[in-house]
Amino acid sequence: MISVVIPVFNQSSLTQCCLKSLLEHSARAPHGVGEVVVINNASTDDTATVLAGFSQSFKTSGIRLQILHNDKNVGFGRACNQGIRESKGEYLAILNNDTWLMPNWDQALMQALEKNQLDLVGPYFDEKPLSENMLDRAQTFIQKNHSGLRHHFVPILMFFKRSAIELLKFDHGGIFDERFFVTYEDTDLKHRMCLAGLKYAQTGSCYIWHRSMGTRSQKGLLPSGYEVEGLRLFIEKWKFDPRDQDHTALAKLRRRFWKLKEKYGLF
Repeated sequence: MISVVIPVFNQSSLTQCCLKSLLEHSARAPHGVGEVVVINNASTDDTATVLAGFSQSFKTSGIRLQILHNDKNVGFGRACNQGIRESKGEYLAILNNDTWLMPNWDQALMQALEKNQLDLVGPYFDEKPLSENMLDRAQTFIQKNHSGLRHHFVPILMFFKRSAIELLKFDHGGIFDERFFVTYEDTDLKHRMCLAGLKYAQTGSCYIWHRSMGTRSQKGLLPSGYEVEGLRLFIEKWKFDPRDQDHTALAKLRRRFWKLKEKYGLF
């Protein structure tokens, strides 16, 4: 069974789109999605009402929906950890709410994980403007790139094996260092996976749409300086600046190569 954990903070329209796509495009347990845990991080818009409105739809679909409400915004990592502790599936998907899932997303990720003996796998994500022909774009991309795999960490949709979570989790039962509020918790996780010898990749067999910075696009909702603080914590913890890795000649060449391939619809 697959458990899906979704932390949310405002942007209820994005959450609604995400949950609709999950209901429409997920396989069902025992080999598909069996439960969804949504953590409402003290949203100040109509998120609570929107989430409550999905209760019957999930019940009818046979997917267990659990909604946790926090009295304050505890940050992305801590909210994910809450959901992880509540989840029961052999596989776990941590999903940003500013995404739209495409058909067969869960089966594609599971198969890529098992076939390539990975501990974490992520999808290809499209950040071009959302359009009516998105499903056609997804299908065309997957037909061309279904066998593609590249060494890349995707934090937008992280698909884990439960066994990997057991190796990475802290005493509080989650996999994220809760000192990070919104940024660099995923960079910290990636580094710890490398140190533990765990394998991650991005597959061309799964395609999703992502609204870049969707959950952080509204100014004034998050504490000022949270990105600077996240970077400070990471450097203090690991004694290096993770941004340096993005500025090497090899990293720049790789990004150029990927952009050139994406221009022609290739992975």
